[in-house]
This record gives sequence, C-alpha cells and structure tokens, in this order.
Amino acid sequence: MKVPESNRGAAEDRVTRTLERLSLAPSVEAVLEALLREAASSLAVSDVFMCWREDGSEAHVLVTPGLSVGAARARGERLLDGLRDIDGGLLPYVALDAEREVLVALPLLAGVEPGSGVGVLCAVLPEGRVPTDEELARLGLQARLAGLALEREWAVARARAEVEQAEVLRLSRLQAVTEAFGQTLTREEVAHVVLDLGLPAVEATAGIVHLTAEGRAASELVAAVGVPDALVEPLRELPRGGEELLAQTAKRAEAPVWLETVAAIRERYPTLAGPLGEGPPRALALLPLFVEGRVFGTLAFGFEREKAFSALERASLVGLSRQCGQALERARLYEREHTARLEAEALGARLSLLADASALVSGSLSWEETVAGVARLALGHFADGCAVDSYEDGVVRRLAVLHADPEKAERVLELTSFPLDAGQPSLLSRVLTSGQSRLETRGTRAPVDAKPGSSWRASTVILTPLVARQRTLGALTFVRDSERAPFDVTDVSLAEELARRAALAMDNARLFRDARAAEEESRRGAARLHVLVQVSQLIAEAGLDLPTVLDVLASKVSEALGGGCVLQLLGEDREQLEVVAAHHPDPLARGVLEEALRRDPARVGEGLSGRVVATGKTLFVPRLSAEELRGDRSPEGVGFLERYGPQSLIVVPLGARGRVLGTLGVIREARGREYTAEERALLESLAARAALAIEDARLYGAATQAVKARDELLSVAGHELKSPLNALQLQIHLLARMAKDAMAASGLAERAEKAARAGQRLGLLIDDLLDVSRISAGRLSLNREELDLAALTRELVSRMSEELARAGSEVRLVADVEVLGHWDKLRLEQVLVNLLSNAAKYGAGRPVTVQVEARGLVAALAVRDEGIGVAQEDQERIFERFERTESAQHFKGLGLGLWITKRIVEAHGGGIRVESQPGRGSTFTVELPLPGGAPR
Repeated sequence: MKVPESNRGAAEDRVTRTLERLSLAPSVEAVLEALLREAASSLAVSDVFMCWREDGSEAHVLVTPGLSVGAARARGERLLDGLRDIDGGLLPYVALDAEREVLVALPLLAGVEPGSGVGVLCAVLPEGRVPTDEELARLGLQARLAGLALEREWAVARARAEVEQAEVLRLSRLQAVTEAFGQTLTREEVAHVVLDLGLPAVEATAGIVHLTAEGRAASELVAAVGVPDALVEPLRELPRGGEELLAQTAKRAEAPVWLETVAAIRERYPTLAGPLGEGPPRALALLPLFVEGRVFGTLAFGFEREKAFSALERASLVGLSRQCGQALERARLYEREHTARLEAEALGARLSLLADASALVSGSLSWEETVAGVARLALGHFADGCAVDSYEDGVVRRLAVLHADPEKAERVLELTSFPLDAGQPSLLSRVLTSGQSRLETRGTRAPVDAKPGSSWRASTVILTPLVARQRTLGALTFVRDSERAPFDVTDVSLAEELARRAALAMDNARLFRDARAAEEESRRGAARLHVLVQVSQLIAEAGLDLPTVLDVLASKVSEALGGGCVLQLLGEDREQLEVVAAHHPDPLARGVLEEALRRDPARVGEGLSGRVVATGKTLFVPRLSAEELRGDRSPEGVGFLERYGPQSLIVVPLGARGRVLGTLGVIREARGREYTAEERALLESLAARAALAIEDARLYGAATQAVKARDELLSVAGHELKSPLNALQLQIHLLARMAKDAMAASGLAERAEKAARAGQRLGLLIDDLLDVSRISAGRLSLNREELDLAALTRELVSRMSEELARAGSEVRLVADVEVLGHWDKLRLEQVLVNLLSNAAKYGAGRPVTVQVEARGLVAALAVRDEGIGVAQEDQERIFERFERTESAQHFKGLGLGLWITKRIVEAHGGGIRVESQPGRGSTFTVELPLPGGAPR
C-alpha cells in the first residue's frame, strides 16, 4: 500500500486556532455599524451607507437610520461596477448626482488582498458642500478599517470551509472503509482493508493487525503496512519469549493505548527503541479488536509525527477498530459456515435425499401423496423398492408398493407381505406396536430366468414406523435386492429420518384438515352469528309495532337463506294458521306463494305447518314435489310447487314462553340448492328471536290498547262526573246566596261556603283528570288570542286573594308593565292557578312573590315562595305525572298540577323550571315566546 502523500493535520490545527481567535472578536456587523456611525459623525451628515459584495455574490447594504435601503443599494451597485485602477481596484469617487447632492465614495478594500471582495463607503453631503482633505482622509481610514473587518469575516468563512472540506474527506474515507468491510469474506481480507483504506482515513503512515486463533494464547501478525523491516520479525507473534510488546495493554485491559511522543513509546515498550531509531513512527495508537466483550486481536496505527490525539481522532480510531472487529467476527463465522457446508456436501446423496424429502413434505398437505413421494425419492440410490402402509384405529391399509423397475413391483409385494407367524403377531404388527425399526433379511423365489440351482435369494428390508407426536400413523418398508450391498445400521438411521419426515407430513396434513374443518365451521358460525345480530338489530329498530316486525323478519330471513320466507301465526281460535308476512326475491313468485297458502290454509295437526305447530318440532324436507302433497288433507302450497317445481323446505315452530305462536318457513328451488343442516340451525335460532319479538310486540300492543281504554274511561268518567257536579255547585251557590239574603244564622252560611269550596276542589280534580286524558291522547288544543300577561296575573291574584289569605300567605305582585302576546287565556289561568295554589300550599304561610316581565324575546312569569323547598335530586321528577317529593307526602293532591302546567307551557312553545333549596323556598319560572321570538 502507498503511504499518504500529505498530512492535513497541521493545516487543520492552524485553521482551528485561527477560528478560535477570530471567534473572540466582535461580529463584523457590529464593527461595520460602529464605523458607519463614526463616518457620519466625522462628516456631520446623516446619510452614510456601505455596499459590498464577495466573489460576484449579491450586494450587501448597511445604512444609517433614515436612509432608504433600496436607493443605497442602487447607488452602491453602480459604484461597485464603476472605474477601477490598473490592478482592478476601485478608485475614490466624488460626484454631484441628479439631485445636486455631493456623493463621496471610497473603496473599502484598498490595500487589502485583491480578489477576495469589493465594496465602497459612501457619504451624501448637502448641496454645495465639498469634503476637505482631512475629512476624506478620515473617511478613507474608516473605509480601510471596514475593509479589514470584511476581510477578517471572509477569512473566517474560508477557514471554516477548509475545515468542513477536510472533515468531508475524512468521513468519505471512513465510509469507503465501511463499505469495503461489507465485501470481505476472510480475516486476511479484513486486515488488508483496514490497513489499505484505514491508514489514509486516519492519516496514519503505518499499521499492524494481530489476531488470536482459537485455542492459542499468542497473537499472530496477519498484515502490516508501512512498518520498517526491522520491526516485522519481532512482531510476528505476540507475546514471544515473555515479551508482551504491543498487545500488553490494548489486548488485556480492553482499552486503547495512546502514545503521542517517541518518549512515551520508548517508556512503554523499550524493546521497540532499537528498531525505531530516528525514523517513524513517532506516535502510536493501539486498539483492541473485540466483539461481545471478547478480545481476539490488536489494531495498531503509527504516525510520522508526534501528535496529541484529539477527541474526534480518538473516536474515529475507536470506531474503525470496532468496525474491523465486527468484520473479523463475520469473517470467522463465514469461515465456520463454509467449513460446515463442505462437510455437509461430503455426506453426498444421503443428505440430498433428506433435503428432497423435506421439500416434498413442506410443499404438500395431501399426506397420501406426500408419503408416496418420499418413497419414490428413496428408490434408486437408497433402496430398490418401497411399501407404504397406514395404521388407523387398529386397521392396517396398504397404500403403495413401488420398485425402481416397475416390472419388479410384484417382488416388492412379496417381500413386504408379513403374515402371522405361528399365531404370533406379524413383523409389521410388532413394528407398529413397539414403534421401533427393524432390519431383516428375507428370501424370495428365484425368477424364471434365474440360473439353474438358484431357488431363492436374500434381500434386506428395513421396517420403520411413521411416528408423530407419540402416535404411530403407519410404516415405511424399504427393500434392497440381493445384487446390492445389504442395509446396515447407518441405513436404518437414514430410513428413520425419512420416516420421521413422512410422519410429520401425515400429522401436519391431519392437523391441517382438522384446522380447515374447524375454520370452516367457525366461518359458518360467524356468518350465522352475523345474520342473527343483523336480525336482532333490525327487530330492535322496528320497535314494537307488530306489522313492521313481521315484515322485517320475513325480508331479512329471505335475504339470509335465499328463496322465499313465510310467517304464519295462529288465529284467535288457536286452530287455523294465518299468513301474516311473506317475502320472495321474485315479486311474481311471492304473489303465487301467498295465493297458494291462502287458498289452502293449514290447520293445527294438518298440512306441513299444522304438523309443526302440533308437534313443536322442525320440519326439514331437502326436496319436496307437488305430487307428494296432492294426497294430503291440507295440500299447503301445492300451487307454488306445481308452477316452480320441486323445492327445498324448512319449517320451524315459533315458540315463546312455553307456547307455540305459529311457524317460520323458508323455501327455495331444490335443484343444486338444497338446504343444509347449518341453515336449519340458523333458521331455528332466527325463529327463537322472531317468536320473542312477536310476543313482545303483541304484549306491547295489548298494553297500548289497555292504556288507550284507560284514558278513554278517564275521559268518559270525567265528563259523567262533571255534569252532576256542575248542578251541585249551582245549588250550593244558590243556597249560600239565599242564606245570606235571609239573614240566616252565620253557621248555615259558613257551611254552605265550605260545601261550595269542596265542590270547587272536586271540580278542579275532575278538570285535572280530563286534562290528563286529553294530553295523553294528544288532544290538548289552544285557543290563542292577544292578551296582557301582566293584567291576567293581576286579575288571578285578586281572584285568589281570599284563598291565599286563608293560607296565611301575603302576595307581593310585581306586574306593572304591559306584556302582550298570543296565548290561550283559560290555559294560562290554569297555569297561574296551579302555581299560586302550590305556593299557598307549600309556602308555610310566608309571603309569596309574583313577578311578570319581558326578557328579550320571551315573557317571564316567576312565582316565589319561602316554604319547604325542593331537593336538587327531585327538581326534575316533580314535573312528572303523579310525582311528589318526600317532604310533600302529607299534603293533599294527586301530583298532576305541575305535570299539566309543564305540558300547557310546552304547548305554547315555552318552558318551565324550578330553582329551590330545602327549607329556603322555591321559584318557578315560566317563559313564553313573545311575537317575533322563536319557540323554546
């Protein structure tokens, strides 16, 4: 290898020191700004600017405050392209521009190294002022200082570029070493790569690689470059004669050794003093070669000059040694693998046979074909004939008899027939039972063309059991004719290996078959579950409406199972089935099916569906024709069969809560599409869900009818009670008036008044019951008119003053401002009466405040009492029907007032809410939309 032509380390050191010194100085921008201010001050002007460019790059401009950067740039670029002297430098320039201002321009880099850049320092003087020589001298000095500052900046940039270029060169060389390592295969190749390419990468002049062979204590020299001849022989093997030399620290301490001077080298390794003399190396780097903590060699680099290893250089050398160690380990592994491959190839055809058998086993999942293929592979080189037997559930079955010469297959059959021996188990049976191979010598009759005197000849056979997972699956019998050397123990091992692979193929095929069956069953189960989930979801979406549920069931079952679907339910007499839903992908076929079923309806115990209802068992007919039904007492669907031919049929009972509701049947063309047992199971599962859905819908319908009947009864009872009550109230009022007019005793008048109040309360209760009936039936109507909510409130408070006074509640009314809207007067009176009655009842005799006002687009009515209050958890519940709080249980009432009030307010498009705390009273606020406001 060639020694590196030049050493760039000294240049890099110089550049680094230059960069360090320059980094301590102020920035060039700060210097230029200071010079710009100094120039403006010395000339007593405000418009001063600098313009410069480097190597033809874009011009840079620095201006004093108030001066336009664009104008300065335009002037500066014209000046930079102006007159030059003989050497190419800019000439000073003093001129009067178009605005008659004096422009003074001096070159920045006068006297500085030419070619590095160009720039000007410019000052704009007022009209008529000409700079003096002293001012030009000061401006020239400032221009020269600015040029020096720029030259320093450009020198820093060049120095940095040189360092970066050197670093890129170093990294590219290290990358080349890494790439070369990836192409090496032997330890010698790795050693030469690390020296041939690694020395230039780390700028060393010499290198040595020592490796320790396995089982040896000494390290041998593998490669050396740039090492003096006097050193090669002493370093041939380390340690040698008790000398540890280069490997003393690096190898045993697993740490690099850095010797930066000749004195350090001689102090550490005195033996090297003589051979070194005055020539290189002057510095050494000794690095251990190790992988996974195991040291197996040493890498040494020598340098022609004494040097202090920087952190970057040390990291590069250590990284190179680690890459070299990994490459050497890969080479060692490759050499081992290569040796093993050669040994494997030496096994010859025996291992080739096993490899072919393994490939055959892994490439097929038909075990009969695979085992026969293994037997064929054995023919020729290993055996002349082969027989294959399977063993399952105690039964032996011959699968194949093969011979290399097909005409001799009968001979193999004779040799592999193992009859019982004097009542004892046959040889094959003993092999299958014990799971152990047998090597036997057997004789056969001589062929017709055999030499005279040859009545039989001996052949050897090997019987090997096919065992997988401790289970005997069969046997392989190999035959070798007498013309060849007999089988030996080694052949038995090979036969067992072949049998082991064949048995594994048989077992894998069985497991694969079972797994496929399980997967198919799982897939079918998942499909059934998916259909069940879909049907359940559709039933849930259909709600509790019976016709919708029936239609959804029929259409989804028809889609899931194909063909038509019919739902039949028992009538009220529980004797005859009625078609309640039918579906078919073909609309014409659907009509024919419905017509055929309605023409011959089934009765319990008769017909296909009738028998299913009577027995409660599924009817499954894979193929049903019209001829089979014509003699039936109830030929259900015979018209459909006559038109569309034989059909596959499943009819399942719809059973729910211990009784049969009807049947669910599916029908489709039988030709090539007969229903399966899985579809039958699916239909039975669907029928179970359908029966529950139908029963729930029926119960819901019955409950709905009961609620409707109850509401009608309440309405009728309310109206019936209202008439006699009105007459009673009229008579009581007349009696009270007559008692007062006749100046009757005060006791009679008081009793008459109490009777009138009781009748009034009874009337209010009946009104509430009638409202419940109307609201539940959705018949709450409003007679809207324009009215003043404040006036209505004042009127009601006045009307109820006597009742509120009896309750001991003083009413504070705040309703002075007119609040107009279109509302039902009687219904709002009912709302006010309910809220004021509540306040009087639960207000504990304390004052009640009623306030009416307009709040934006809504009218607000607030009724506040200072009574028992409502707990937070009850504030939503009290607006429900028949609901009351625990604290109000001892008060009279049905719990309907607030429910009716909320429904009346919501019918007006408004809302009601309560704000309350127990023991601190309640505030009920009603908000009604005003004209132009959206309903709430």
